[in-house]
Amino acid sequence: MATVERLTERAVAVTFDVPDDLREIFAFEPGQHLTLRAEINGADVRRSYSICMSRAQAAVDGRLRIASNEVDGGAMSAWLNRVVRPGDQIDVLAPLGDFVCPPVDTERELVAVAAGSGITPVISLVRTILEEEPGSQVTLIFGNRTPETMMFREELHWLADNCAARFDLIEVFSRAPEAAADPLLTGRIDGEKVRQILRRAGVAVPEVDGWFLCGPIGMIDDVRTAIVADGADPATVQHEEFFQDPLPDA
Repeated sequence: MATVERLTERAVAVTFDVPDDLREIFAFEPGQHLTLRAEINGADVRRSYSICMSRAQAAVDGRLRIASNEVDGGAMSAWLNRVVRPGDQIDVLAPLGDFVCPPVDTERELVAVAAGSGITPVISLVRTILEEEPGSQVTLIFGNRTPETMMFREELHWLADNCAARFDLIEVFSRAPEAAADPLLTGRIDGEKVRQILRRAGVAVPEVDGWFLCGPIGMIDDVRTAIVADGADPATVQHEEFFQDPLPDA
């Protein structure tokens, strides 16, 4: 492990050095994940974690970054959050996963909806599209309990500031007093809230070229139902379920 970066009180980003002779094997599509294997308290533990960086970042640094939000009773997540240090070694398998958005040469409008640690594959998707598709527009609706529990907050704000013409970051908080002034940005993300947020943002649902939903299955199902009812093509909607996370206001 090259670095272990504290993201929130219960989440870390872990970065691995990739040897030159393995760069091709570990090439990835934005949205894919790595499977980590370690012996923890005498048990062989394997867990999958999404790659949390763009392809350009990986190419420049020769590294891969994943993130882990500590889950109560989770062997690997607790180990990554509390025990590992730079220089430790861990087995890592090649990237896998179908929740992807390969960059294209055309201009597109994309919308992502994430809750909690559901941001982990989405930040790879968002950043890669912004870097490799200069004509594409991206809207991200991101739900968390409070600003302090928001993973990759500084990086997302940097993207919002530096790609303001093409990237709209919409934050929804369930337990932040400052968010109470705007009911639309308060509480749990559901289909109706997403529908209203997109309407306010001027996003025409039938014209969106790709949807990426990541978080608890209840949120995913509700949001998918709402956007399809508003004219989204079901074939353009992809999702990744993050079962271990409670909803942001639970």
